Amino acid sequence: MSFSTVLIISLAAGVVLIIGGGLMMYMANLVKSAYEIKVQINSEVEDRLNKMGDELDKKSKWIKRDLLEEIEKIKANMHTEAQSKVSELTHPFTARLDALDAALKAERAEWVKAVDSDRAAITNIDNRVKNLTKTAKKSESKDAAVPTLDDVAIGGDEPSTAEAPKAPPPPSPSGPAKPTSPPQGSGTATWLPELGNGR
Repeated sequence: MSFSTVLIISLAAGVVLIIGGGLMMYMANLVKSAYEIKVQINSEVEDRLNKMGDELDKKSKWIKRDLLEEIEKIKANMHTEAQSKVSELTHPFTARLDALDAALKAERAEWVKAVDSDRAAITNIDNRVKNLTKTAKKSESKDAAVPTLDDVAIGGDEPSTAEAPKAPPPPSPSGPAKPTSPPQGSGTATWLPELGNGR
């Protein structure tokens, strides 16, 4: 082989080596840059994801707070509406109960007055009965104290000079005085049924 061919082959081999080395260096730079870009992209994605997560947490907290406030408002409105409806429904019943209570109190007061008046009347009747029994006993004792004709006849053996006892007054046609009974209708048996009419 001549020197020129060897020189050409060596030059071609050198060019190929130079081009291959450049290509290898270029490919290495490309791979390195791609890796760096990948790492950078991953970091940026993670940062953005973290930021988005934080924002979502804040927004979820705000949404929860707003929802809780709305729920409290709805509960308060429902409570007030329920109270108003219950008061509307129970108002006629409470008014009726108050009216019945007032009527019962008035009727009770009337009954108390009637019982008091009945007690006073019963006490008065008892006093009158006691007085009548006393007067009847007194009249009976007086009738027993007056001497009869038999008593005078038994005492006839005394001397004639003695003064003869005076004859008792003739009994009245109506007979001995009898205890007056209370007027008809004034007893407790006939008077008590009228208690209801006196109220």
